[in-house]
Amino acid sequence: MALSKEDNELLTRVENGAPMGEMIRQHYWLPAVPSIKLEADGAPVRIRLLGQNFIAFRVTDGTAGVIDEQCPHRKASLALGRNEDNGIRCLYHGWKFNVKGEVTEAPNHAGDQAQFCKHVRVNRYTTVDRGGIVWVWLGTGDTPPPFPELPFVDLPTNQRSVTSVEVPTNWVQGVEASMDSSHVGVLHESTTQLTAGGGNERMLMTKALAPKLEFEDRPYGYRYAALRSLPDDKVYARVNNFVMPWFGIICPPDANGPTTVFFSTPVDDVTHRAWFVHYNPNRELGMTVMSASPDVWNFPPLPPGEAKDNWGQNRDIMKRGHKTGFPQHLGTEDFAMFLSQGPTYDRTDEQLCSADGAVIRVRQLLIKAAKEFMAGQAPTLAHHPQLNYPAIQSVGGVLPAGTDWRSLADK
Repeated sequence: MALSKEDNELLTRVENGAPMGEMIRQHYWLPAVPSIKLEADGAPVRIRLLGQNFIAFRVTDGTAGVIDEQCPHRKASLALGRNEDNGIRCLYHGWKFNVKGEVTEAPNHAGDQAQFCKHVRVNRYTTVDRGGIVWVWLGTGDTPPPFPELPFVDLPTNQRSVTSVEVPTNWVQGVEASMDSSHVGVLHESTTQLTAGGGNERMLMTKALAPKLEFEDRPYGYRYAALRSLPDDKVYARVNNFVMPWFGIICPPDANGPTTVFFSTPVDDVTHRAWFVHYNPNRELGMTVMSASPDVWNFPPLPPGEAKDNWGQNRDIMKRGHKTGFPQHLGTEDFAMFLSQGPTYDRTDEQLCSADGAVIRVRQLLIKAAKEFMAGQAPTLAHHPQLNYPAIQSVGGVLPAGTDWRSLADK
């Protein structure tokens, strides 16, 4: 089911008033920066969302804020500003802003400063600092959309980790991959062996490469089971969830392992930020390749080379048995595929197969939401009355053939 050119544009474009970008801006919270990246009175962090530039910063009392990068006075970058006394001060003329974006001082203005500051036109954004992430709502009005209270957001810090990295491709390529079960046993075969040591259920994905997919619509998007037939009349079932507009909640590798949430958020039309949240709702997360990362703003690593060098693919290690030549990380393998597709790939002439049902549904839900927004309606899944984010869980396990996978998912 290839897309028309018009639907591919609608699906992927987010800048300059594009309907998808405006729908996301108004009806969803965006992750801005890992909480740990911001220090009280520390350096502001430049961020870019939906083609627009902002800074994130944490003030003296520990509160985080997101405001436009350019000072409304003479458009100098506030990323250069001094973060002091519960506000960010522009280096150029000393105007000072609080975490809401309001001007609190304009020392170069003669006259009633309080009245002048009150009338400076600024954009005000609502922020929430939860789950190891500073989130921002970029929409207009007084009432933000429902916050995505996913299962990790209220866990203690020792039960979750958050990392992210900027990837130079369109955001939808990342979202689609998070719901593409059939690629895992091929692209990530070596990575799975290295991380599992041959000792958890995830290895079963490398043994059955054509899963049968079964879907169930949910108030937040959908969940689906990827069913892989095994010897001895058994089935390996992985039940994952897609939560609009970009969250892929992936089941743990075994009963005691961490769940992973992948999400790819639009920086602009040809760049996205890939987020990786590992969490364990039942115990401390412990040391993982994610929690051990020294740089939560630039991990996992991008492929080490350029397109002319096949993105740094290591053919020598492939001769020794590695399946992809990208041993750096599971995410690096995914990023290599996204880069090879191009900045925004053409979905008008794809040749899809039975394994692509989850990808097709991602596209359908996003396009539907954008078209609802264009028709002046609130997207159905953004404000569904039965939204229950904390109850979403993804699970996996081996079942007797013929057993309903819901017996695993609805325990």
